[in-house]
Amino acid sequence: MANDERVTLSMNRMLSVALGLSLFAQCAAAQGLGGQNQGPNQWVANCNMGRDCTVSATIDGNSLLGTFVILSYSVASATLTVLVDGVGQRASVRVDQWPFISTSICNGGTCSWEPLRSAELLDEFLRGRLMTIQVSLQGDNMIGPLDMPLAGFAQQYEQARRAQQGR
Repeated sequence: MANDERVTLSMNRMLSVALGLSLFAQCAAAQGLGGQNQGPNQWVANCNMGRDCTVSATIDGNSLLGTFVILSYSVASATLTVLVDGVGQRASVRVDQWPFISTSICNGGTCSWEPLRSAELLDEFLRGRLMTIQVSLQGDNMIGPLDMPLAGFAQQYEQARRAQQGR
């Protein structure tokens, strides 16, 4: 029984690492839509080689400690996802002074909001000025709260939406 649990945990870690590397590669390379380079704390639209265009940001909480999250909104699946270094248990996002919207849909270092909550957050991102994110990790650890201005999100979302329609 213990071996089965270890195999499952190992497979979940590999899946999380693969997904994380994919998201990280998208954010780091930011190819397509003008081939923009993405620095920390800026929104960038990106279309990968598959069928999805995203708007993402690498939110740098403390570069000395290596604390950061990658937040990505997928236009194709209409889903907001956060990637962290660690095993996420719960992620929460707040725009301006509106209440936090949380998710416990986490697998390894990736947490996602279901489409209805993602749509609600997208609407808030398009109207708001400042987003705050925090992620609870396994072992009572926490990332955040980290703040990210929403300036530029609407323009990058519109670029990604138009590019997605052209696919």
